[in-house]
Amino acid sequence: MNTRIAAAILIVICPVITSLADTKVVLPHSQRFADTGRDFLLQTTIPGDFKTLEGVVWGLLTLSSQCPNKDFSAPFFPDTISSTSQHEGAQPLYMYYRGLRRNGRKVIVRFTGDAYRYLNNTAAIQELVKGALEATIRLHTNKSTTVDYEIDGEIVDEWDA
Repeated sequence: MNTRIAAAILIVICPVITSLADTKVVLPHSQRFADTGRDFLLQTTIPGDFKTLEGVVWGLLTLSSQCPNKDFSAPFFPDTISSTSQHEGAQPLYMYYRGLRRNGRKVIVRFTGDAYRYLNNTAAIQELVKGALEATIRLHTNKSTTVDYEIDGEIVDEWDA
């Protein structure tokens, strides 16, 4: 085959293949959150084709800053909590992620204690972080799925804020 034809085919096919390899996630739309504080969690994509729910959550936590639309925020990084007292020494939330497990229609997302910096912060930060996590999980499971959080082996069902 002619080299030019092969190169032309690759130029046309590569963007299509790349778009097929993206994973759908839900992230906060910065402007909508700032304007109204309502209906700000919207579907977008991150690079990668994750096959399991655990992979999707890992991808969300690590690659959310690489979504193609820069109007979305990635709430899993220290910049999100920079205005709070819990910012000092904070790592990205994925550093505290310990996987997930399923129990029927319940998904339990597991973290170490340092995840409290994100998960038990102000109400607005909790909405950004938990909202994106839970909406993404529901996007890849049954819409009636319940999401619980396990911190250092204990299910947490009461949060401050």
